[in-house]
Amino acid sequence: MSSDIKFQVHHDAPEAVGRRERLGVRLLIVADGAFVFGMIFSYFYLRNLDHNGGWIPKNGHTFSASSGWMAVLPLIVAALVHKLAQRDPSHQGSFSLITLVAYIYGGYYQLHQLANMPFIVKDTGAFEGAYASCWVVIAGANFFHYFVAGFIALGLVFRSRRATVNPILESWRIRTAASWFTWIAVSGIAFAITTSFI
Repeated sequence: MSSDIKFQVHHDAPEAVGRRERLGVRLLIVADGAFVFGMIFSYFYLRNLDHNGGWIPKNGHTFSASSGWMAVLPLIVAALVHKLAQRDPSHQGSFSLITLVAYIYGGYYQLHQLANMPFIVKDTGAFEGAYASCWVVIAGANFFHYFVAGFIALGLVFRSRRATVNPILESWRIRTAASWFTWIAVSGIAFAITTSFI
């Protein structure tokens, strides 16, 4: 019986594992991009259609244009901090922690906005118009992005604290995470621009 209890995670080379993981994230980005495009298209289609004041009814409520930018600002900050971590791997742990905090704060802010929507009819609990429905879908997509990114950032924080990490595989994982973080920052900016047109 062997007394060596070293754990082998993958039997493939670290480069092959890294390429597969990156491909999986890129496919997720393509799928998510289709949903993001669909939401933006729906927002502008319904805004321009505005049949019988259905976009924002008379005496309807909206969020300010700046609230959309405030909701995506943490996505941008986290993506930039992660880029700094790629350039300076010696501070990977602290940069990963800052990234995680940015995603937690952004997710909390987005959830707070969803919990305090001004455009719900008090009697029925229904939305006031098409703007409200589109806004909720976009805010839900942002929250989904925060949730997934927070989970990834938490993993990066834990991995930065481990003593034995394959440096080649870790390099692939940091770049793969950067792909997702960059994508959600870009989609967040697209959402903020979209919701600026009330």
